[in-house]
Amino acid sequence: MSAALPAAYLLASPTTAGTPSPSPSPTPTTALDRAKGVGAWFSDHSGAIFGGLVTIILIIIGALVLRKIVLTFIRRAVDKAAMRAETKPGRFLEAGLLMGAERRLQRTRALGGVLSSIASATIMIIAALMIIDQLHVSTGPILASVGVISAAIGFGARDVVTDLLAGIFMIMEDQYGVGDYIDAGDAKGTVEDVGLRITQLRDIDGVVWYVRNGTIKRIGNQSQGYARAIVDVPVSYTENPIRVRDVMVETAHQMFEDPQWKDSFLTEAPTIAGIESIEGDHMMMRVTVRTAARRSAEVARELRGRLLFAFDEAGVKVGVTAASGTGGA
Repeated sequence: MSAALPAAYLLASPTTAGTPSPSPSPTPTTALDRAKGVGAWFSDHSGAIFGGLVTIILIIIGALVLRKIVLTFIRRAVDKAAMRAETKPGRFLEAGLLMGAERRLQRTRALGGVLSSIASATIMIIAALMIIDQLHVSTGPILASVGVISAAIGFGARDVVTDLLAGIFMIMEDQYGVGDYIDAGDAKGTVEDVGLRITQLRDIDGVVWYVRNGTIKRIGNQSQGYARAIVDVPVSYTENPIRVRDVMVETAHQMFEDPQWKDSFLTEAPTIAGIESIEGDHMMMRVTVRTAARRSAEVARELRGRLLFAFDEAGVKVGVTAASGTGGA
């Protein structure tokens, strides 16, 4: 029983028949070999990597320095432009220094803000494209995608773009500012705030109006330069026109020399136009006065009252039609 098994039985044994012999396993890559490979790659590309990194750093530093210089230049240029606008004749005859400072602040903040944003975005986009180019990434698809997105946004928000562009030109041209009394078509009143998209007005009743800049087709500014008070007084046609004219000249010049009303006039003395028209039983006598901006209405009311009082003292008979006056910019 303990005798050795025959060789034929061993060859026919099911436990050993058909079992493949193991193949020799490959030699595993060691960490040292991997490190050597990475080191060799860095040795071959170290010059390009270092040069590209230095270039990217220089691009970032140059963009930041250029942005700082451009923003400083924009701020100084806008501030000087706002100060030059204040020195225009008659611009702040009524508003005073406080309103002038507020107007300059509004213009500087609005115009300087949009110019600074445009300059910053332009510089940073150019710097980003230069960095991407250093990384050897194609900028064609990126620019195409940005163009498509910009076109979609511009088409969807065309009203907003129109308002912004109109606001920029209004501010650049100094068409109006804080403290001005303007007629914007659908609304008129005193300007309380000027933005790139919205202009805020407060009318004589205290109602605040928000007007989109893109919807303003025309602007009537009664606060720039000067205004003119026009007073028409009906006088009986039986009166001597020369005598009536002398009374009107004397009355208008008395008011012109009155210290209480001196600041409401400009250097030009009142003008007596004479007979404006003849209607029925009266002739219309007109006097015109060049006044400071937005002072024409009160000057016309005061002058009208003084003329009626002077006519009563001089015995000049006033016509039946009530006197009226209008003021224009």
